Parts: sequence; structure tokens; C-alpha cells
Amino acid sequence: MSLLIFLNGCSSAGKTSIAHSIQHLSDTPWLRLGLDIFIDMVPDKFIGFGEQAKNGYFSFTPRKNERGSLIQIENGPLGEKFFDSAPAIAQLLADQGNNLIIDEVLFGNEILKSYVYHLNSHTVYFVGVFCDLKSLQEREILRRDRAIGLANDQIDRVHDGIREYDLKVDSTHTSPFVNAHKIIEFIAQNPTPVGFHNMRKFVQ
Repeated sequence: MSLLIFLNGCSSAGKTSIAHSIQHLSDTPWLRLGLDIFIDMVPDKFIGFGEQAKNGYFSFTPRKNERGSLIQIENGPLGEKFFDSAPAIAQLLADQGNNLIIDEVLFGNEILKSYVYHLNSHTVYFVGVFCDLKSLQEREILRRDRAIGLANDQIDRVHDGIREYDLKVDSTHTSPFVNAHKIIEFIAQNPTPVGFHNMRKFVQ
């Protein structure tokens, strides 16, 4: 049985920085499996605003809501089968005895149900990473590698639905290292997480 830390939160919420901090601080060897790792596999022209994005993996569609402009991600014909393979890949790595930190942006319930199903035999700590919208928007601008408006779309959706977190952390005013310490301490004090266990009823 492997240990897994599952971080769910908006783009720019600081999940990757928290994951790297856990890897640095922890005596446990952790592999990081993140959404960005999957995206890096794909040619740029088939994603985002790329010339073949709508026929590729995913495209960015500008829209507006009451808070202003946003960017919505829409899967292309290649995207669903590619990104839906992530839970099976996580299971394969965990089944081989690797401890994982999964860095995800969950929309809806179906992909989460797939993770719960595939990781049934492993110990998973389900962690919600929260951040206020103003800080997310500032990070989008400062990072220069994010489409401006992703957070405005995602903040209402990423924590909605079936979400039984074992732990919630907020990155608005808290550094990745402090949040990483919180997660490591929580794992040490709570050997039996319940979030994924309780959500199994939704996949049976």
C-alpha cells in the first residue's frame, strides 16, 4: 500500500509549490504527478489558444461573468481520453510502491470518482488548496505562464460537488513551506485518512 497526497485547487493556488515543498521537507520519497506534467506532453498548437486546439486536447474560450473576464477550458476530441487516463496512471505508479503527490484541478465529480475507484487500495490524503480570487488573479499576471481569467472561472467549480477533504489549507497569506508543514504534520498525526474512504459510496 502506497501513501498519496491529493492536492485539489484552482490554477495558481500554489499546489505545485506546496508539492515541491513537501518533497523538500519530508523524509518520505514522494513522486509528483501533476496536471501540468500531462499538459507538458502535448504540442502547444493542440492546446489553449493554439491553432489546432479545438481539434486537439483542450482550448481556451474567453467569456465573462459578474466578476469580469474569464477563460473557460473546453476539452477537444483528444483531451477527454488523454486526461481521463490520469487516475489509471496514478494507480499504476502507486501499485508499484511509489508514494505520490497528485496535483489536480477537479471539475465536476466524474474524474474524482475515477481517482477514488483506481486508488481504492492505497492511503490517500485528500487536501483542498484554497486561495482568494484577488490573490489568484495577481499570481496569473505575475507568473506570465497562465492565461488571465482561468482562476475567475475555476474558483466556483473546483471545490464544488463531491469533496470530502481530510484537510484544507489556504495559500492566500500562507507560504508553500508553511502549508507543506501542515500537511506533513497532519499525515503524522492521522494515519487513517477518511476522505477517499467516505467517497467510495459514490462509485459503488
